[in-house]
This record gives sequence, C-alpha cells and structure tokens, in this order.
Amino acid sequence: MNRTALAVLSGLLALTAPLACSSQSKSTPSAGDQADVATSKVSAPVAVDAKLDGERAHVTLRFDAPATDVQVNVSGADGLSVRSAATPVAGTSFMKAGETSFDVEFTPGPGRSHLVVAVTGSFQGSHMSKVASFAVGTPSAEQQKSSGTTVTGSDGERIKVMPSSDAQ
Repeated sequence: MNRTALAVLSGLLALTAPLACSSQSKSTPSAGDQADVATSKVSAPVAVDAKLDGERAHVTLRFDAPATDVQVNVSGADGLSVRSAATPVAGTSFMKAGETSFDVEFTPGPGRSHLVVAVTGSFQGSHMSKVASFAVGTPSAEQQKSSGTTVTGSDGERIKVMPSSDAQ
C-alpha cells in the first residue's frame, strides 16, 4: 500500500469513528443524576392518597394516564388487618385525570402498623403497578429499637444492613 492510500484510509477511519461510537440511546447520566437513576422505579402513573381517621381510611386514586383492567388490593403490614373488602376496585377503566375514592376499615396492629394500597392495570398498553403504604399509630418501644447496622455507602448514602431471618 502506498503512502497516499494509507493516508486516505486512515482519514476515512478517523471520520467514521465518531459514527461507530454514537447510538440512538440517551447519553450516560452525569454523576449528580446517577443516584436518581439507580433508585427510581417505573411505576403506574397514578397518585395514591389516604386520609386516616382512627380505624378507617378514605383512599383516593388520581390517574395521570388512561388505564384499563385496574385492580386495587388493600392489605396490612406489621399487624394491621383490613376488615373491609380486600379488593375494592376490580376490572375497572379510567380516563386520564380520572379519580375514584373508597373507604377502608381496618384494625391497627400494635404500635406502628401500615395500610398498604396496591394498584395494578394496563396503562397505555403496558402492565404497571404502584404500591403505597400509610403508617398508622406510633411506634412501640420494641419497634423503636434499632435492628441491624447502619453504614455509609461509597456515594455517601446511608444503608441499613438487616439481619437475615434464616439465622442458623
């Protein structure tokens, strides 16, 4: 190969290198955005709100996108038990900006317990879900005791290391 051909070939390679390295995908997030990307989850475009009053909650759902085949399940965590229907909404459709409300009756657990509202459905052709938890009561002395160890990750975020329930 002569010098002219070599120069032309290397020039063409230099011109095509940026094209070969580019892609249609989004650019890599900056270091400041890394934490948001790593911790955010895709969830159903619905806002879940609950007004708690004693042993009753008034739950309101607001849809930010059209939804079909929507099902809502309510349950309890940390000792809370739901006395009303566990599935107050099933197989229902909503338009964008649609809203629905329902009441949930429950018996709180000891100390602090949680009312859990799970919404699933098809949102613009994708099956999605969203789960919201609402604290009920105040933590007992036992619940206030710390279980696990708190450490700081390399990014400065606090992480709680919990013991395994399969202690041997």
